[in-house]
Amino acid sequence: MTLSQFIGVLAVCATLVQVLLMGVIGYPLAKNRPGGMEAFDKSGFTWWIITLTLLSVTGILWVPDVSYWSYPSEHGDSLVRLLVGTIVGFIVCFLVELACERILFGKPDSEKRRAETARYEGALPSWARQGVNQYLILIVVAVLEEFVFRSVALGSLWHEWDLPKVLAAGLVAVGFGLSHWYYGFKQVTIKLIVGSVLVWSALTGGWLAAALAHILLNISLTFTARRVPHKR
Repeated sequence: MTLSQFIGVLAVCATLVQVLLMGVIGYPLAKNRPGGMEAFDKSGFTWWIITLTLLSVTGILWVPDVSYWSYPSEHGDSLVRLLVGTIVGFIVCFLVELACERILFGKPDSEKRRAETARYEGALPSWARQGVNQYLILIVVAVLEEFVFRSVALGSLWHEWDLPKVLAAGLVAVGFGLSHWYYGFKQVTIKLIVGSVLVWSALTGGWLAAALAHILLNISLTFTARRVPHKR
């Protein structure tokens, strides 16, 4: 196994890397200081960003071509494909999210949907739960997740491991879905579908297309959630 292949495996298993970092580094630090465990219990999102950043840096250093915007697509540089991958990917993901949330969690103003939204926002750092900060953190996470899953992971499994495209795409979609385990099985299922669409975006127009689609998705979902009127 080459180093680039190993990094690709780590990228697919990013969730396990996060758990390992939290267990080996985060937990020992937290248990030895006052109030540390309470902060540790709420630090999952922060550790997710740390994990994605580490995998992104190692990918750039040791996996060939991952930083190029049209990777891992084999279609070469094409602004048309970039736009198609971005726009179609965003629209399909947005519709999937809306449809699945309606089916699984009910109407936008239902108690079940509000509980799900509260659970999601509760996972964010306190400084990133309101205003422009929430949009900024979601943009950063979208870029990092797409680079790790759709460039480093997909690129390594397909081009370095020489796995069949369908198998590589499936493994990456599953890995992306499982990375949302904290939000429960229903969200894992939704993100598996969304992850499959974003894989298509990356194969069509490069990882940048998937990143742009993901950014638009996060912004749109956050904006839509904020417009839901509160029950009186």
